[in-house]
Amino acid sequence: MRSSIDAMLPRPRQARRQSLTALGEAPDRVSAEFRKRVRVDLAAQDWHARFDEDSLRWFRERGVRMSDLLLGHLDTTRAVGRDQLIAQAEVLGREYGVEARRHGLSLGEGTQVFLFFRARFMSEIANVARRRSLASEQAALLFEEADRALDRVILALIAGHQAT
Repeated sequence: MRSSIDAMLPRPRQARRQSLTALGEAPDRVSAEFRKRVRVDLAAQDWHARFDEDSLRWFRERGVRMSDLLLGHLDTTRAVGRDQLIAQAEVLGREYGVEARRHGLSLGEGTQVFLFFRARFMSEIANVARRRSLASEQAALLFEEADRALDRVILALIAGHQAT
């Protein structure tokens, strides 16, 4: 009897994550704010001084591309598009791992570098939620999606580091 009554009750609607654009947040703006946050905090990082200018440029160019892919992933609501973007970000993550090892970073140090960028990326996602006054359910969906995407990239980085 209880299951019959439960079946008649309205089900809570599962919120769908909206794209950044639908939330009123331009991915280009988020990207610019993220890059600004990284530039400000980067000088205090010990590992940063271990790289020459060419290496820093290599990592910076791919980092910009990776953040664009991750933001594109968050701005796309179609599963196929999201999967393609995150797959490309994973390729870059793997390349990061290979290059980090080639430049003498241990897996722990490479992970620490990634976590530096991850923290700033997630801070910018938090700023999006604040600027747009997202309901907690929408904010949670956005954070979960960003977190899952970044998890896939760090696993690719680890695989790249270990493959060399």
